[in-house]
Amino acid sequence: MRLRWLCKNFNYFFPSFLMLVIFIKMTSRYVSVRPDNIPSDGKISFKNGFPILSFTIQAQAGILDPKSIRLTGDLSVFKDNASPPTPVRLTDAGDDRVTMDNRLGIYGVMDQLIIRHNRSKQICEHIRHYPRYLSTYLGLGSSKQDLLHPLNESCLIMPDPEGFFKTVVASEAGVASADVKKSFSCHLPCGFLMSGNSINLMETSFGGIQIEIHLAPDSNALFNPGGVATNISDCHYQLKDLSLEFEVADIPADQMSAMAGETSGQIEFNTITSLYTSINSTNAQLQFSLGLKQLQSIFLNFVPSSHINTLTQNGYATTYPSNAGGSLVHFKRVQWLRGGVKYPCEYDIVTNIDKDGQVATVDPQLLKSFVDSVIPDYLVDRCSVSTVNNNRDYNLGSGGSSYKDLGEGGALFGIGQKYSQFNSGQDFSRLQWGLSLESDLTTDSPQSVFIYAKARAVLVWSQNGVQLLQ
Repeated sequence: MRLRWLCKNFNYFFPSFLMLVIFIKMTSRYVSVRPDNIPSDGKISFKNGFPILSFTIQAQAGILDPKSIRLTGDLSVFKDNASPPTPVRLTDAGDDRVTMDNRLGIYGVMDQLIIRHNRSKQICEHIRHYPRYLSTYLGLGSSKQDLLHPLNESCLIMPDPEGFFKTVVASEAGVASADVKKSFSCHLPCGFLMSGNSINLMETSFGGIQIEIHLAPDSNALFNPGGVATNISDCHYQLKDLSLEFEVADIPADQMSAMAGETSGQIEFNTITSLYTSINSTNAQLQFSLGLKQLQSIFLNFVPSSHINTLTQNGYATTYPSNAGGSLVHFKRVQWLRGGVKYPCEYDIVTNIDKDGQVATVDPQLLKSFVDSVIPDYLVDRCSVSTVNNNRDYNLGSGGSSYKDLGEGGALFGIGQKYSQFNSGQDFSRLQWGLSLESDLTTDSPQSVFIYAKARAVLVWSQNGVQLLQ
C-alpha cells in the first residue's frame, strides 16, 4: 500500500529524491540561532512590548533542510503583571483560572508566520491567522493518539483541557516566578518549509532566510474557562531562552564550485492564502477575487465575533456558528461557486439538518468534503474527527454543555472543498470564488469566518531576489 502510494506520487517527490542522493555524500551539523531582537533579560512577551520575533539563518556553505527547523524555548503563564508576576497555580479555580487552547499548545501564542529571503527581504510565504489555520490542520491531520505522542507533547499539545491546564499552564504552589516554565520544541508548519525542497545557503546561490513570527495578544492566547475575566485582566504569557534549531549539510570541497554556480532556480510548494470576513444573516454570500491560478482547495472555520480578543472566551475554538445566547447555527444548504456558477458541485448541498431538525451529527457530505479540503483523501492516514468533537450537542453560551468542555481535542467544525486531484489545481485568477450559505443565523449575532485557500506556488529566485508566482 505504501509503495503504491509512493509510486503514484513519485513526480511530486522526485526533486527531494535527487537532493537526498547529494545529501548522502555530505556530513550534517546542527545549528542553533538566537532571535535577532531580544531584550537584555531574554524575556519576551506581547504585554511588555515584544510582539515580533525574528530569526536569521545566515548565508553559508551548506544545504539547509527546511523540515528540520524547530522553534525551542520556555513558556510561562502569569495571572498579573506584578514584579515579580504571580504564576498560574494548580489550585486556581473559577474566576482565577487562566488557560490556553489545548489543541494548539505553543502555537496559540503565534499570530502570523512570515518567511523572507534574507538577501532581498522579499516575502516567500506569509500566513495570517496562523493559529486558526493550525487548529484545523492539526486536528484533521492527527489522531487522538497522535496528540498524546511525544512529538506533539513537545509542542505542548494535549487532547484534554484539564490535563493541559495541569501539565502545561499551571505550576505547583511554592515555585518562584523565575522558575515557572514549560519547555517546548515545535516545527513551523507551512508550505515553504514542508515542501521537501532543500535550500542552498551559499551567498552566490539562494542564500539565507529570515523567519518572522508575530506574537498573539494575550487576550487571544489566554482565556478563563468560566467566561469571567475580572481577576485575570493582566494575565499574560512569557517566552524565554528562545532559539531556532535546524540541520545544515556541509558541502564537500569537490562539490563547492558546482553548488556556488547554482545562481538561479525555482521552488514549488503549496502555500496558504488567508482571508477574513463575517456573516450575519440567514442567507450569506461570500465572494473573493483570489487571483490564484492553481487553487488546490479551500476551507473555512468559524467563531462568534464576540469571542475574539477577549479573556472570557477561547477565540481559537473552531465551533459551529451560534446565535445570541449560544445556541448553534445549522447550515441547511451550501453552494460552491466559480464565476457565479456552481462548481465543482453542480448542485446544492442540502444537509441532513434540513431533513431532520433533531439530528445531532454533522452532515456526512459536509464532513467528508471538509476533511478532503485540508488533507486529500489519498493522503489521510489518521484524523481526530469524532462524534464527540464534531456534533451539535454543545452550547456557546451559558446554557447546556459548553464547547470548552468537549473532549477529543475540542470542537472541530468547518466546511471546505477540494478543487483538484494530484496538485493540478483550478484557475481562479480571473474568476471570482464564491460560497452561498443558507442557515438559521439571526442578524444580531455576527460570526467571524476565517478562509484558507491552498494553492500551488512557484518561488523563482536569482541574484536579484525572489518572485512568488501563484
